[in-house]
Amino acid sequence: MRSSNPGVDVAARGSSFDAVLAAARSGERRAFERLYHGLSQRVHAFARARRAADPEGVVNEVFLKVFTGLNDFAGSEAQFNAWVFTIARNRLIDEVRRRDRRPIEVPGDQADRERLAGCDDVEHQVIGRLATESMLARLDGLTVEQRDVVLLRVVSDLTVEAVAEVLGKEPGAVKALQRRAFRNIVRDFSPEAVPI
Repeated sequence: MRSSNPGVDVAARGSSFDAVLAAARSGERRAFERLYHGLSQRVHAFARARRAADPEGVVNEVFLKVFTGLNDFAGSEAQFNAWVFTIARNRLIDEVRRRDRRPIEVPGDQADRERLAGCDDVEHQVIGRLATESMLARLDGLTVEQRDVVLLRVVSDLTVEAVAEVLGKEPGAVKALQRRAFRNIVRDFSPEAVPI
């Protein structure tokens, strides 16, 4: 994709979200890449934690929808993040509906665990730990809304307000769901399981 203004690129416009968004809308490849790289890893982690059959496929579908709808988006960076995760959550809800109609096999993710195990980056380590079967089992013990709140807050790093927007709830309701979810998760940990 070529920019409609070939002499101006993302670097020349600065690094603000508005500048990157404007550059992406004008077709600048580097702007698309910045938007993608800014959120793709978190969307992938969200999809994995929601037990998507193909997290990479979810990321691809989400960003295809994001990039084709970019001109219709209006808002701040926080609102953009909420919009992306709304698309991701809706995509995952559709997958669950399809899966309920026709069960599918989920391939093992041993290669992903091995890849994340050697990472020095804290975010990768947290995502790797969240992806363990033990934590996923604890998340599975939560209500769907509690699990989504935890994933959107912790893995996706959205604000309470952005999570409220994604879920169509008031911020106070999101805070209450988060408190209950964390209480349930902590209750399931034995004293020996909590790292010091």
